[in-house]
Amino acid sequence: MRSPVFRRYWVGAFLSFVGSWIQNVAQSWLVYELTRSEFLLGVVGFASGLPMLFLAPVGGALADRWNRRHILLITQSLFALSAFALALLTYTGLIRYEYILALALLNGLVLTVDLPTRQSLVAHLVPREDLANGIALNAAAFHTARILGPAVGGILLERVGAAPCFLVNALSFSAILLALLTLRIQPSTDGRAPTGILQSLREGVEFVRARRGLMLLWLNVAVLSMFGLSYLVLLPVFAAEVLQVGKTGLGQLYTFAGVGSLTGLLLTARLSGDIPRGWLVIAAANGFAWSVMGFAWTTHPLLAKGLLTLAGMFGVMQLVSTNTALQTAAPDYLRGRVVSLHTWAINAPAPFASLLIGKLAQSWGAPTAVIASASVCAVFAIVLALQKEARALR
Repeated sequence: MRSPVFRRYWVGAFLSFVGSWIQNVAQSWLVYELTRSEFLLGVVGFASGLPMLFLAPVGGALADRWNRRHILLITQSLFALSAFALALLTYTGLIRYEYILALALLNGLVLTVDLPTRQSLVAHLVPREDLANGIALNAAAFHTARILGPAVGGILLERVGAAPCFLVNALSFSAILLALLTLRIQPSTDGRAPTGILQSLREGVEFVRARRGLMLLWLNVAVLSMFGLSYLVLLPVFAAEVLQVGKTGLGQLYTFAGVGSLTGLLLTARLSGDIPRGWLVIAAANGFAWSVMGFAWTTHPLLAKGLLTLAGMFGVMQLVSTNTALQTAAPDYLRGRVVSLHTWAINAPAPFASLLIGKLAQSWGAPTAVIASASVCAVFAIVLALQKEARALR
């Protein structure tokens, strides 16, 4: 935070993230209100995550080739226009499920380039010796917004409806756009001649695959995304039918998960110098699986919020520890591609996870579907603990 450039970017990103979480709450409730279908709620997650399956590594390669500031100015502007369109359609009463689905797909396409670019930008804003802290603070902007945004979103949704939530999100992008206009960033090629896209992608993959400890942590993130995080898709169902807490309660569920995420982030930063990252991920993977299963089992709102807090804490400990391990190991000219692999592991399984959890919830009920999915994470956490390369990773 001693760097003025980093401070401006952090504030802009934080305000933008708050707006995005406000929209997430309103959009998920609106979809469920329009369709009353758990499966169609999952389809929206499928549409937004599908582009990551094919294009996330390409986004990382582009981030390593082009000026990252210019890329983000374009992607953040597209996100703002999408939110304006959603607000306008909702204000005029023309909103339909199909339009939400189309905009979710568009945002997913933009995100394939935006996310690896945004994460790898931090290395340009802080000295290398501060990189680990910069990565942690960059994640803190997202997870702090995850606390505030859903709470505000739930209140706005209850009092004024979904359309103002979408408009607030559209306006929030002005903060990060103004911050980006003050940056001066040059592409980082490390003096190397540019290679073809396929060769660029192969270099990133080979870097991670050659390091078994990093590879195991990367696989854990993919399992977490496919089977663990899908419970978030069904939070509107839990709020409406299982816990019966309504719209404001839905915002509170997201907020408690965000409180846990921020706690996990701070705990990871505090423990990272004392405990090897491998052991941190192993402990968090086990804690996450049992917390999510407990949340799915309970019907008591207060206990559910507490377990969501633990799930958010353990989930982010896995993600941030893995991201930091990858970024600190990668040279600058490969950072965008290595980060994009982490992005891919988080987001590429998500569309299939959304469809799977939606279908299971429709057949078995939301609680049973979430317990079954979290059980897979519990099994992999045990497998991870048995791998010495993962335990030794610092």
